[in-house]
Amino acid sequence: MSQTVFVTSATGAQGLNVSRQLRAIGWEVHATTRDLSSPAAQELKSLGVHLTQGDWDNEAALKSALENCTALFLCTILTFTDLSKELVQCKRILSLARAAGVKHVVYSSACALAEVEKRIDLHTLGSPIMVASLQSKQDTEAVLREGGFESWTILRGANFMENWLDPKVFMYPGLKETGVFRVAFIPGAKIPLVDTGDIARFAVEAFKDPAKFHEKDINIVSDELSPEDIMAALAAVTNRSELRFEAVSDEQVHAEKDSNPFVTAGLAIRHMSSFMKNEETDSWGIPTTTFKEFLKKNEEAVKKTYLS
Repeated sequence: MSQTVFVTSATGAQGLNVSRQLRAIGWEVHATTRDLSSPAAQELKSLGVHLTQGDWDNEAALKSALENCTALFLCTILTFTDLSKELVQCKRILSLARAAGVKHVVYSSACALAEVEKRIDLHTLGSPIMVASLQSKQDTEAVLREGGFESWTILRGANFMENWLDPKVFMYPGLKETGVFRVAFIPGAKIPLVDTGDIARFAVEAFKDPAKFHEKDINIVSDELSPEDIMAALAAVTNRSELRFEAVSDEQVHAEKDSNPFVTAGLAIRHMSSFMKNEETDSWGIPTTTFKEFLKKNEEAVKKTYLS
């Protein structure tokens, strides 16, 4: 039976993929956007998505967009200028969704804070932004679990493959300009990766069969590659032989964490493979995407990022 889903971050990578896949099976999609004229908003309109102008602080816009919705895809981001804002927005969206009659929620969270804290001292090496982001998502999970919805599912995507493309590649300063991938990964160690399209596949399956996915906390790993292999794959597509990986030590992370908050993310990601496995993902029987497949389907964007 066709349902109506309110998709947050519909103009972002995850929300756009969820919207595309839901529309492909004939489900209705509602979303908010601050700019109805943006290219992503125009694509959503062409897909038949019902758009309401507004943001997550606009309660009237959220109420309007949530009208007649039976499900919610929750995916939010940290506001760097106000680290407490994301949790406030998530609480608002969940509260309004419950009041509107939403029954099923899929929350795209992050790697579990508790798992990261077992492996590194976040409060010594982690930047305030990184700690706040993981804490906000953990707190949102707690709100969701006690939110009174008929079903809920938490998805934890690994390191996004899109991070090596514009505009997200800015998280790796100098990579596309100099060809040096400088990050706090361990040489030769596998890094769990995820295509946001695969996160969307899991979300859609959870909406289609909420009982099967109820109270499930699912790690999603599409592929596992070493940083050297990631650079080799990018070099093969771009013909930039100078693309290479350079490890950043813990001491360098500590020295740079205040000026470059993204450098600390490598510490969390370097340990992901110990608690996020693609075998767990594969056990669900939902197709996923290798990094080479991702680069092939996004070849134009790859070349635009590294060759222009």
